Amino acid sequence: MAQGTVFKRCGCTEVVDGKRRQLGRSCPKLKRPDGAWNPRHGTWYFVLPVVGVGGKRSQMLRGGFESKDAAQDAMDEIKAKASKGIIVNDRLTVGEYLDGWIKGKTDIKRKTRALYQGHIDRYWTPHLGHLRLGDLRVAHVSAVFDAINERNEQVRKGRLRNVKHVGAATMQRIRATLRVALSDALREGLVSVNVASLVKLPSGKSPKPMVWTIEREKRWRAEVAKLVEQGKSYSRARDLVPPPQSVMVWRPDQLGVFLDHVQDHRLYALWFLLSHRGLRRGEACGLEWLDCAMDADVPSATIERQRVVVEGQVIEDTPKSEAGGRVIPLGADGVEVFRAHRVAQKKERLAWGEAWVDSGKVFTQEDGSPLHPDWVSDEFERLIEECDLPPVRLHDLRHGAASIMLAAKVDMKVVQEILGHANLSTTANTYTSVYPEVAAAAAEAVAGFIPRRAKTS
Repeated sequence: MAQGTVFKRCGCTEVVDGKRRQLGRSCPKLKRPDGAWNPRHGTWYFVLPVVGVGGKRSQMLRGGFESKDAAQDAMDEIKAKASKGIIVNDRLTVGEYLDGWIKGKTDIKRKTRALYQGHIDRYWTPHLGHLRLGDLRVAHVSAVFDAINERNEQVRKGRLRNVKHVGAATMQRIRATLRVALSDALREGLVSVNVASLVKLPSGKSPKPMVWTIEREKRWRAEVAKLVEQGKSYSRARDLVPPPQSVMVWRPDQLGVFLDHVQDHRLYALWFLLSHRGLRRGEACGLEWLDCAMDADVPSATIERQRVVVEGQVIEDTPKSEAGGRVIPLGADGVEVFRAHRVAQKKERLAWGEAWVDSGKVFTQEDGSPLHPDWVSDEFERLIEECDLPPVRLHDLRHGAASIMLAAKVDMKVVQEILGHANLSTTANTYTSVYPEVAAAAAEAVAGFIPRRAKTS
């Protein structure tokens, strides 16, 4: 690092060619007649070349020191930090840092970048952007979540319209954005501690899927019926009665009703695949015929890409994680469904002629163009209402597929690989439900395994 310079200057001005300018370091009052520095005029400064974020070079200018020694000591302290690899910029704000950080973050997926950017724009910059990065404390970060909770209370009381409640899991993701950013700042020496990692929040664990048991379905339908009696349309009543929790799973017989209802739907193969193999929406939309090996000894489909919505635009990307790239067994029933779907798609291609879009996708619009993931979700909701089933989200078919596979005694490790989870614990703790029939059978099996003395009358 360059040595830097310590100097004295003042705020005196003079008029030159009709323009006023500061004398700065050339003011004659800075020194006494004997050449010594005048202690009553001006203050001491230092200027030091520094390296900032991303290797950008700049000049650090600091002033207001009462003595030359004080300015020299301050400059020496900064030089000592720089010699240890610490990037010194004590005027860098949180907003400036986050802006530069997200622009230089090239090692993440576009969807993740959009998520980070949304959190920065909605929460971190508005609340903390004005603070100096080095001054950021745990209390500042906690105050942001206090503000979110206050807004949640306003939403609960109906005082805010068209504003969504921010749940515990979302808060965890919001904090994760700042934690990742500050981890990089810590590595660069811009901060001495990652305050985001010290903020305490509710666990935010995803709720374990809940089954639409017969009793739960009866209660839900009774609430819907009450609203219909009050004059609401059946469709509106369904929208107004929420499920017991956000993640719901159909019973096998309910799934059977849905699949029977969509048997003649042009995308029956899509609903079959989602409900039987638990693919993510984007994975199914991105699947191509080249990925399908229906004539192999073990018929399968390889997940190599996904179609996801990022900032309103559909893009094709690699799977969500390394484990997401996987081979899905089709099974004999899956091969039959896929072959029928391919025959139907070839007929559509002939009907469209030159207007056909040769996207190569397994699941397409009628003209061959790829499906928009949001359309798939909307169509699923429409079909559910048509066959009058209790509501589940499209992603809940993934939960249901895991639950059914485990109920059918498929090994947990196999289920993990089919779903594309990196950790077995995710499969066991999040994506499985215990159907009442399975739980009852387990209870009977345990009771039958324990030898007991015969009862006597």
